[in-house]
Amino acid sequence: MSLAIDVDTVTHVLLADGWHKVKGTSFALDAYEYMYQGEAVLGGGQVAGVPSTGAEWSEANGAHIACPVTAILAVKIKPKKKKLAPPS
Repeated sequence: MSLAIDVDTVTHVLLADGWHKVKGTSFALDAYEYMYQGEAVLGGGQVAGVPSTGAEWSEANGAHIACPVTAILAVKIKPKKKKLAPPS
């Protein structure tokens, strides 16, 4: 069993500097690499200790955040809606 986190429901991300509010459904996880003028400088997973998965999202103030997934301390997600039982 795993703790499945639907990335489309992530509303906040906790980094070392505090909570960051995610704009809409902009939170995403994927392989990442650092680039300079279109040329890959360092791909994730190519150096010991550098993870191959990163995260990115936009914030309401227009900021775009990207980080290795290991920088994420926690996420907040939208609460699940309870299904109401049909009337009997």
